[in-house]
Parts: sequence; C-alpha cells; structure tokens
Amino acid sequence: MMPLTLGDLFPSATVFGLLCLVTVVAGALRGFSGFGSNLLLAPVYSLFMAPTDVVVVILLLNLVTVLQMLPQALRSVQWPLVISLFVPSLFGIPLGLILLHTVDAVLLRRFIAIVVTVMSVILLSGWHYKGRRGTLQNSIAGLTSGCLTALAGIGGPPVLLYLLSGQSHPPTTLRSVFIVYFGMAQLATLIPLLINGSVAVSQVAYAGSLLPVYLLATAAGLIAHQRMVHKREQSIRTISLLLLLAIGITTCFV
Repeated sequence: MMPLTLGDLFPSATVFGLLCLVTVVAGALRGFSGFGSNLLLAPVYSLFMAPTDVVVVILLLNLVTVLQMLPQALRSVQWPLVISLFVPSLFGIPLGLILLHTVDAVLLRRFIAIVVTVMSVILLSGWHYKGRRGTLQNSIAGLTSGCLTALAGIGGPPVLLYLLSGQSHPPTTLRSVFIVYFGMAQLATLIPLLINGSVAVSQVAYAGSLLPVYLLATAAGLIAHQRMVHKREQSIRTISLLLLLAIGITTCFV
C-alpha cells in the first residue's frame, strides 16, 4: 500500500490551511481552558470528513494532547467527581456508536452545529443550573456526554453546562476535572472503534497531519493559562464562546 499524501487526504492546500488554522485555535483553547476544542473542531471537520472520520480524528488528537495536560491537571483533580461522570458515560457510549453508523452525514453535521450554537448562547447568557446536584444529576450529565462523545466527538455540552453553572468548585479544579474526564471518556470511545475495525489508516493520517500544530497550540494555551489565570480568563472565555457561536451558526447553513 502506497503511503497517503496530503493531496490524498485534503482536496486542496486551501482546505488543509483552513483546517490547520481551526486546529491551532482549538488547541490553544483546549490548553487554556481544558475544554471547547471539540466544539470548535467538529463542525468544521464535518464539512470535509465523513462522520466516523471526524470522531476518530478528534479522539486521536485529544488523547495525544491529554499527555501534555495531565501532569498539571492531576494536581487538583477531584477523582470522586470524575468517576461519578465517567461511569455513567460508559452506558451512553454504545448508544452514540450505534447512532454514528446509522445517522445521515448531513443531518449529523446540522446536529453538531445546532449543539454548538445552543451551547454557546447558553454559556454567553450567564445561565446557571440551580437545581439539585447529586448522583442522579451526575449520572444524567455523564450518560448524555458519553453518547455525544461517541456520536460526534462533542461530549462537552452536558458536563460543561452542569459543572460551569455551579459555584462549588473553583475554576482550576473544574479545568482539571474536564481534562481528566474527557480524556477517559474519549479513550473509552476509541477502544470499541479500534476493536470493530472502524479506525482506518486514512484517519490516523488525518490526525497525524494536524497533530503537530495541535500540540504546539495546546502548549501555547497551557503557558497562557499559567500566566494569565484569574486575570483575563473571563474575557478570553467570552471571545472563545463568540467564536464557537459564529462557527455553529455558519455550519448550520453550509
């Protein structure tokens, strides 16, 4: 088998450049906040890749960069909270994988765009979940997140809305929880894809071609977080959410 080239993977140099640009922004956002990269990548990647390719490429990119972020995250992570989300996610992942192989590609892209748009609007509005918190609520958030992770690589919204709207955990702790939980959920999604042969050479090549810029951008985001935490975090978060909103709305009509 001949090795794949960039020309085999991407229709043009312009498309490759666009994907690299989006990947850089997503990596920086991931390194800084610990979340948001998949919401940025999924709608844009879905314009040029098949649904399964989008999920696998995003999973591969994020699992590699987890190694960059894990040492810092482990210092302040709350394992009981992570486990209370992760165990239920294991029941949502199989459902998401079934839907991934049955839902129409265009319909899935529209769904991703709508999820990203709604998520951005809710977070920008400052809405807070004021209901009860406990095992049941954690389980619902984790189950839904696992399903969305397997379906479209965007398992963030349920967990983000649930945890970011609370006041019981400081931002640094939440960031660590996001990094560890999403890493575990993404690995749990990738394993069955590997077992049933859904991971192809082309998908690894896609991820490999975008990985260098993603790694560098994530490293830059990590440095920015260390230097700017508690200073301009809110304004950067707002800009990131506005970017997600713009991408979500645009993808709805493409």
